[in-house]
Formats: sequence, structure tokens, C-alpha cells
Amino acid sequence: MKSVLVLFSLTMLTACQSASSSASLPVSVGQLTKEYAESSAGVRSKYDGKEITVRGYTLIAATLPRPGDDQGSVLLEEKGRDPGRPVTCWFSKEQAAEFSKIKGGQYVTVEGVFNGEVGAELKFCKLVKVE
Repeated sequence: MKSVLVLFSLTMLTACQSASSSASLPVSVGQLTKEYAESSAGVRSKYDGKEITVRGYTLIAATLPRPGDDQGSVLLEEKGRDPGRPVTCWFSKEQAAEFSKIKGGQYVTVEGVFNGEVGAELKFCKLVKVE
């Protein structure tokens, strides 16, 4: 009985580690926008309200919050594909210094909470990496 409990515990631990490690892998902007175009409802059921990591290309610099604004944004696209609808990444004015590193013509990786109400958007974004 004790060995069954130990085996069950190890199985659950392995399953949890696999699920958490796959959740942190970046989703490409191309994959996310393609899925959204095919079925916005499907993407929303998969990602809405969840924190995801997205990697994409920026054609232009991030739009920093203006005085009185609470948020700025950066548009992420798939480089080399016909311009479709980009993924908008919204960040707080507290994150503006980090996002000011984005000058355009760069690949970036961001982490944010997915919201698919009006298109593929990420809220509460944090900049993970600028390439």
C-alpha cells in the first residue's frame, strides 16, 4: 500500500512539473493570431484570463504612456507574413522604462494575461526579453 502511495505521489509531481513547464514556453504571435482567426471562441476558452508568454516582432517602438495615461502598448506581429491583426500588449506606466527599450524592428518576448474580447490582447504585460 505504501509503495502505491509513493508511486502515485511521484506520478502527480511529474505531471505537475510537465504542465507548469509547458505553460511557460512562449507562444508565437503567428500561432496565436492564426488560432484566433480560425476560432476566437476556441482561443478564448484556451487562454482567456491566463498568463501566457508570447514572442513576436515589433515593426515600431512601443507607445509609452502619455502624461495622465495609465498604460502604454506595443504591437507584436509575425515577421515575414502578410500583416494581419497584431497582438496588442498593454503595460502599466510602472513598466514604461523597460518597454522603452523596444525601438522597433526587434523580436521581443512578453508575458501577460490574455484577453480575447476585442482581438488577441495581453494585459499587465512584462517585458521578458528584447532580441
